[in-house]
Amino acid sequence: MTKNENRGTAERTPFEQVRRGILRALYEGRYVPGQRLAAPDLMRDFDVGRGTVREVLQRLASTGVVTIAANRGAQVRRLTRDEVSGILDVVEVLLGLAARGACGAMRDADVREGLERRYSVMSCCAPATEFHRFVEAREDFYRYLVASPGNAELQRVFPAIQVQIMRVQLRAFDRAADSTDLSDYVDLFAAILSDDPSRAESAGRAHVRRTLDRVLSLPDRAFEPGGGALVERPLR
Repeated sequence: MTKNENRGTAERTPFEQVRRGILRALYEGRYVPGQRLAAPDLMRDFDVGRGTVREVLQRLASTGVVTIAANRGAQVRRLTRDEVSGILDVVEVLLGLAARGACGAMRDADVREGLERRYSVMSCCAPATEFHRFVEAREDFYRYLVASPGNAELQRVFPAIQVQIMRVQLRAFDRAADSTDLSDYVDLFAAILSDDPSRAESAGRAHVRRTLDRVLSLPDRAFEPGGGALVERPLR
């Protein structure tokens, strides 16, 4: 870790340390959809007060990461079939936009080399036997793809954490949301390098629709029952 990284970590507020810690645990699968986030446990794990934990959980509830219910406290959000479909509908549009922008960005040799390197690392993984290595490489590829157009607003609105909650929730069902078939990425990568923005956008959207088709074919037990609106309640 560099000196600047050390300074950045040291200067994080307790709120940011807890918020980032919970999000990291979600990405790593240490917290799973439906899991209760008990305030005393979080206070102990992060060495912070109850007020900080309450503030973090309220923020995470406002962004759809957790739900807060009377007499049950906070839980990692578990998604209904309709919610999963809605997330992927949004991702389809945004990944198409990212692929279109990335296509133009590939005219810069350094940017192109960066995507090629990440694609190569991902392609060398064997998801069946190196799943965690594949997941890390895939996330690095996606992050670079979304960032490469230089559109800060796109990066801000992309629902990355909701996608991760969906993936973790559905891993017991043949990892349907994880896109572990490397052939899923071939057309997308080729289209981004094609210097044809329309082709790249179409490939990005088709890439997400393949995941949506797999997900929607799953049995009802893969999803939280119901399809009503998310209800948030204040922590006491």
